[in-house]
Amino acid sequence: MEDINELQLANEERAAAVAKLFQLIEMDNEIIDLYRANGIDDEHVKQYLDLRNENLKKLSHLLDAPKLKIQLTFDNAA
Repeated sequence: MEDINELQLANEERAAAVAKLFQLIEMDNEIIDLYRANGIDDEHVKQYLDLRNENLKKLSHLLDAPKLKIQLTFDNAA
């Protein structure tokens, strides 16, 4: 029974991390869109793009499952 509790905790932690990463990626997109809407496409935007890419990598790693193939892409993305 102890193993099941540990597995539940691991799944809950993973779910919380996935939810947080989705929030961070959404915030990154909003900030990138704001900068670009104001005609700014400088080093600040590049930093947010890099940050978003790192968050996407982390999210992909968390969602990696042997029998599940998930590909994350952005249509009309910043």
